[in-house]
This record gives sequence, structure tokens and C-alpha cells, in this order.
Amino acid sequence: MVPAPSSVVRGLVPGQTVAQRYRVERWLGAGGSSTVYEATDLHQDMRVALKVLAVPHADAAMVARFRQEVEHARALEHVNILRVFDAGVDGERHFLTVELLDGVDLRQRLLERRATLAEALRWLTHATVALEHAHGRGVLHRDVKPANLFITRTGVLKLMDFGLAKSTHVMGTTAQGAVLGTPEYMAPEQVTGNPAVSPATDLYALGVVAYELFTGQLPFRHPEPVPLMFLHVQERPVPPRTLRPALPEPFERVVLRLLEKRPDDRYRSAAELRTALAKLWPHALNGDASVAARAPAPPLARARAPGPGGGTG
Repeated sequence: MVPAPSSVVRGLVPGQTVAQRYRVERWLGAGGSSTVYEATDLHQDMRVALKVLAVPHADAAMVARFRQEVEHARALEHVNILRVFDAGVDGERHFLTVELLDGVDLRQRLLERRATLAEALRWLTHATVALEHAHGRGVLHRDVKPANLFITRTGVLKLMDFGLAKSTHVMGTTAQGAVLGTPEYMAPEQVTGNPAVSPATDLYALGVVAYELFTGQLPFRHPEPVPLMFLHVQERPVPPRTLRPALPEPFERVVLRLLEKRPDDRYRSAAELRTALAKLWPHALNGDASVAARAPAPPLARARAPGPGGGTG
């Protein structure tokens, strides 16, 4: 008979304390191998997000990648990168604490409505600045995707989850020959292992995010992960303006350069990409203004609301 799981590794409940320091307030969500709760840091008297490894008896590599997120993040302090505070073990429960954010990740945001060009450009710029900061400190993210890009209620995008990151500061935990990443966003070299991953690998993934922001769909789709990965290696993406003719041509040029198969054919750095994105602002504002001018006026726009004195003004 299989023994019941220990109470140590069951889901947390409000009021429960982890490591005699973090009091659970409420469940926030779950994904992959971890569950996230809002908690109060009793030592610092502040709210944090408590991320708990959900696998009771995780293998050593999984635990190492989980805790590695803290080591990578400690080398990175930036407004566009999620702050990670602490990591530890409470019984058999591995946890880390991060900055508590108010907002929604880009994956969810994309499900709600298509972003304006200005919104998309602002988010891509924030992500690029975050990567520029990380790359400048020897850290590659290796899993840039909408689920790891969080948009706060004040409109600031933050890059999250450095669990798959590779850096000069922390010993890697990837087994030789292993492929890590998310198939929809993996650069060709991430699939084949040749050439080695580099800052250009993160820029390719951001190019996939940009393609999705501007067209509403991924550049490559397949129900099976391995064929999907090799589409990134072998196939050219459909030009974004084929799917969205109103997209200004300079936007398409940037996206297609990010999605070049050879790393050397992409932007040389996140700094170079940031410069290219800055040049798109006039096109973004003009494009959004054009779309707004063509859009039908909402019904309430035809009549003004009564003023304070009760008249129509």
C-alpha cells in the first residue's frame, strides 16, 4: 500500500507558517512544479510571494534549479526584474520568497485583448532592458515567454523565473545533452545545441513574444513538442504583415531580424535591440492613432453626460 503523503508536503493553508517566518495569507496560483501563495514575512513585516516546490520528493536537479533562481536573481537588481529575497527548506518543503506583484502575466494579458502598438512596444522595451541588465552581468535567462513576463497595474513589465538561467556566477545543473526551455519560444541553437546558447538566444525568444504581440499568434505551431522545436530550426516564419497588414513595416523588420536562424544574424546585443525599438515609437503612435480614427465611436460618445448642475453642458 502506498503511504499517504506527509502533512509536511501538503498544500498550505491560511495561517500556516513556513520556516517559522512566513505566514501564509492566501493561495495565488500553481504552475509547472510549484505553487505560489501570498505570505507575510514576520521578520520584515511585509507581504511576499511564497513559491513552494510542489513535488514531495523532487530529484536533486529539480531542487537545484529551483534554488538556483535565487542565486541568479541575487546578481540582478533591476526595476524590470522580479526581486527574489530568500530560499530555504522547511521539513521536506523547498521554498523561495519573491517580490509580491499586483497585475497579470503577459500570457493572461494576451488572452484578454490584443495590445496596442504602444503597449506592446513599451513591454518589449522593458523586457529588453531587463535582458540587457542580466546579460551585462553574465546571466542568460533561457526561458523568455509570456508566462515569465509580468505586467504590474502601473504598467511596468518584470522578467521572472530564472530557474533555467545560465550564468558565470552559478554552477549549472543541466545534464549533458538535455534540452531545457519552452518549445514555442526556443531558438534553433537551443534545440540543436550548436552553437552554444548566448544572449542572442534570449533575443530570439523575445522575438517570438513580439510576433505573438503583433499578430495574435505564434510563428510556429505543432501539437507535438519535438516537431515544433524543429520548425524553429528549419522553417521561416510567415511575415507578420501577412497576418496583420496594418502593422507598420519597421515593426516587421525588427521581429524578423530577431527570428533569424543564425544567432549572428540577429541583433548583436539587447542594447542594440533597445536602440532599434526606440526608433519605432513614432510608427507606434501613428499606427494606434490611425486605428483609433477608423474605429466606430462607442454609443455613449454621441451624447455628453449631465454636468454637475444637471444640464447637458
